[in-house]
Amino acid sequence: MKVRSQPIVIGVIALALANAQDTSPPNALQTLARIGEATAMILAGEGAGRLTSISTAVVVRPDGILLTAYHGLKDAREVQVRLKNGEVFDQATLIGLDERRDVACLKIAASKLAYLQPRGGRSIQPGDVVYAVTNSDGLSWSATQGIFSAVRPADEVPGAGQGYRLIQFTAPVAPGASGGPLADEKGSLVGIITRSGPAGALGVPIESVIGLADGGLKAPFGGGSALQIPTPEQSPASRGVVNADPKDILRSAKTASIWSSTMFFTPETLERELVKQKGYAALGLLLVKDKRVADLLITVDRPLFNYTFTYAVTDTKTSVLVDSGKVTAIDGNTAAGMIAKELVNGWAKLRQQPKPSGR
Repeated sequence: MKVRSQPIVIGVIALALANAQDTSPPNALQTLARIGEATAMILAGEGAGRLTSISTAVVVRPDGILLTAYHGLKDAREVQVRLKNGEVFDQATLIGLDERRDVACLKIAASKLAYLQPRGGRSIQPGDVVYAVTNSDGLSWSATQGIFSAVRPADEVPGAGQGYRLIQFTAPVAPGASGGPLADEKGSLVGIITRSGPAGALGVPIESVIGLADGGLKAPFGGGSALQIPTPEQSPASRGVVNADPKDILRSAKTASIWSSTMFFTPETLERELVKQKGYAALGLLLVKDKRVADLLITVDRPLFNYTFTYAVTDTKTSVLVDSGKVTAIDGNTAAGMIAKELVNGWAKLRQQPKPSGR
């Protein structure tokens, strides 16, 4: 029987599960609650409290050992770990790292934590129900249900590298899910989520990385006490949105921030390519790390299993889409150069045009 993938939030999943009793075990609520208690949120920053990423982690030992996705911690100078019970830890130490599989192990000063045990015995089979709890799209401790699809060589997944296995599953997950737990219907840990996309998601089998919990690294991150989750801005008035002119917004913008929704592309690559473009300096556009102080937000994405990179430019005050496009490239570096050229050329032509009278 095919199981329909449906994202759900732990606090409101009772109705969804009641309507899907034929695919959910009787103790699904308890299982999801247990997975949620063992799931953590990771805030990473570049220093001085400047938040760079929000990801997910899973507690694998009660003495404060967690596994998470390495790319959420890469280049981080400060880290904060938040547990579902409200406890916050501003000090974390990197004790294990597997760059090939994109998994890292953290240690926090805690004990008697809720944790998930690795699955033992019979291997998971295609069609088995799986659960994930993540911090996706700013929605903390969100649960999702799907089925296990297959185990694939990383070589089959563009940009994943080679020499290891990946678990493919249908449960929908969004940015922020990386590092989260993938568990079976009994709540045993099956894998660590490392990649997501519209076609599903991928994770690393837990047996391949559980040894990181005994790692000998001792690399402490800086204190993350200054890191905070961005507060949602108040929605702009409808009149302000209706009257917003994308061309005027692009003409008057002074600052821009770059954000990536895919691990195949980093904001830094586009930053470097933008400033190299002829005509960029004449735009008078300053690139900033903190999107809360930016006039424009440039978001780049690349759906899984293809080589099309999309970009969207929005006004941070009104959320109005002011520019968009797509390029086809073999990797993020190549895509960054192509996107930078399109953006600078288009904005330069627009800024050279006289502003319509009456505005």
